[in-house]
Amino acid sequence: MSATGELGPVETILKDLPFNTRSEGTLTVSPAGRLIFETSGQRSGNQAIEGSARLWELDPAEPAQPHPIASGLKNAYAHTFDTARRLWITDVHDDRVNDEAPPDELNLWIEGADFGWPPCFGYQQPALNYGGTAESCAATRSPVVLFPPHSTPTSVVASPWEENTLLVALWGPPEQAVVRVPFTLVDDNAVGQVEPFVSGMQNPQHLLLLPDGSLLASDFSAGVIYRLNRASSN
Repeated sequence: MSATGELGPVETILKDLPFNTRSEGTLTVSPAGRLIFETSGQRSGNQAIEGSARLWELDPAEPAQPHPIASGLKNAYAHTFDTARRLWITDVHDDRVNDEAPPDELNLWIEGADFGWPPCFGYQQPALNYGGTAESCAATRSPVVLFPPHSTPTSVVASPWEENTLLVALWGPPEQAVVRVPFTLVDDNAVGQVEPFVSGMQNPQHLLLLPDGSLLASDFSAGVIYRLNRASSN
């Protein structure tokens, strides 16, 4: 890789990251100025290979020493911090479990959380074809909400208009929409529900909050970027 113009040399920060051929997801900067990134889940038998299926934190002062902060994530594609500095993660699942397509997830992070992949899926359910058991899955961290199989949540942000509400872009069928997820905190986790918000999109891909309180939403297949504003009270 090379750069032209006024850029200096391109520096490799990390290399040889585990990769499952689908995606390495998005990059997020934490409120503390640290990089949050994933290594997508690769499986050997019933286990994730070493270093994969994890969420990482990287201190710019120590770029060669990333720190794993969560495990058991197949494709932790999108992440965001809300105004309370809570970290939310979407997880895209595609390996069939118990002869069915698994749901996708929205998760609330805590330090060292194990979200269960590959032997567990959904609300701590055992994937019998990957050696999951009810006992072992009960020790994993439960999702906040589930999305239908193949929804592919590609972006998540805290709603700029409502407290304790997230907005999630669902790329694939059956939704292909931006949904809202109001949630209630319960101990160190949360429970929520999925509600309609913006429909009629082809492949919503990315959500971005602007300083003025509006929201940008990109639609990959339509080749469009939409701007959403809070409805006037007048």
